[in-house]
Amino acid sequence: MLGDRSLSRPFDNEQAHEHNDLLDSEDIEVAQRYPKVRRPRWTYPKLIQRSTLYWALLLLVTIIIAFYAWSDLGKRQIPILKAPIPYGHEPIEDVNAKPSDVKIVGIVFYGRRQYVDIMDCYLQRNLAINGGYLDEVHFLIHTDKQGDVDWLQNLVDRTPGYSSVVANGTFGEVWHQHASESDTLYVKIDDDMTYIHDNAIPRMVHTLIDNPESYAVSANVINSPEGHWLHYHTNAIVPYLPEPEEANVPLSTRLTSWRPSELPKYPRVPIADHYNMDAPAPRDHLRWLQLPRNYTNLHKTPIHAAAYEWEGVGAHSWALGAQQHASLFSNIEDDTLDRYSLGDENGVWNMQNYRYSINFIAIWGSTVQISDIGVFDEHDIAVKNPQELGRPFLIDGHALVAHFSFGPQHKELLRTDFLDRYRAYANEMICGKDNQKVPIE
Repeated sequence: MLGDRSLSRPFDNEQAHEHNDLLDSEDIEVAQRYPKVRRPRWTYPKLIQRSTLYWALLLLVTIIIAFYAWSDLGKRQIPILKAPIPYGHEPIEDVNAKPSDVKIVGIVFYGRRQYVDIMDCYLQRNLAINGGYLDEVHFLIHTDKQGDVDWLQNLVDRTPGYSSVVANGTFGEVWHQHASESDTLYVKIDDDMTYIHDNAIPRMVHTLIDNPESYAVSANVINSPEGHWLHYHTNAIVPYLPEPEEANVPLSTRLTSWRPSELPKYPRVPIADHYNMDAPAPRDHLRWLQLPRNYTNLHKTPIHAAAYEWEGVGAHSWALGAQQHASLFSNIEDDTLDRYSLGDENGVWNMQNYRYSINFIAIWGSTVQISDIGVFDEHDIAVKNPQELGRPFLIDGHALVAHFSFGPQHKELLRTDFLDRYRAYANEMICGKDNQKVPIE
């Protein structure tokens, strides 16, 4: 029994009495009053376990706090990416040479000379006789303004490779009359394209040839209803707002440069949390100025209203168009045009029968022949025919072009300085010395 008790209470009073013969009387009295009790052996491991648990919890809390702090920082700062594909002013090396057995014709739906005057430099640069892909450029006159007609005739007369013809009837009739030769590849161009990257037409041509099942191939269009949302989510959009009248910044009525770095930054004045999308352009020669590039500022600009839709705010808001144009100039100057890239490893984006603007597309004449194209040619070309024929409408995500305005945007965008800046860019980078452009009233 003594052994059992000693295992259960090894250092109690009874065990102390068993050792009295080893102690003197004084020690016995002390031992009896204050028995020497050791801590049970299991106490130390449990303390260690509790201490380890406390430290682990503290470390976990620290990691969680650090994670949320890092996440918040990531939301505020837009990363600057380097271009995986060279986007300079020379054609990229991996685009093959112009196909020798294919006739390529540019068709311009013409009506407004102030835009075509700028685009003329890009078209001449893309003519085959100048090392480009376009064997010919046909201007399809779709206006009754005699001044615009006379101006175009003068341009055609002095430019080899250009021709013009009056295009009567609906858009569908124009397509079948002027873009339906079987063995010809057509590049359809709206007359208000104010920027065409050197790679755009070559890439579109090769993408159409390399994807024979496709119905048509569009460029990656800046200022298209769907493009606002797409470019917003590829981090191509830069925070810009119109220059406030109350700012202590001299207002300029003359352009100095297309470069954003040569314009003042947005002044330190209060900014609303959301831009008023219904506000008109406050004055002529309106400049849009850049805010510090972060997500907080970006969400206060017009791009916050962008939606993936073919109509609505994307096609009607002049402010969305203005921010797109301003962002393009920033990305050109900063060499960050890769931010606009869309699609798979080949830069191909399939619209999956969803509507996209047809401002700048490549299509075979043989495809036009078998297509039902009516009054609403954009819907028929981008949605109805691809769906009925089982042939996808594609976007080449690296073929970058800029479209100045849709009808509802037109009046307000002309009150900005963007058309002047596109002209300045073309004069410096695209137009020949003997083909410098001046404003056309």
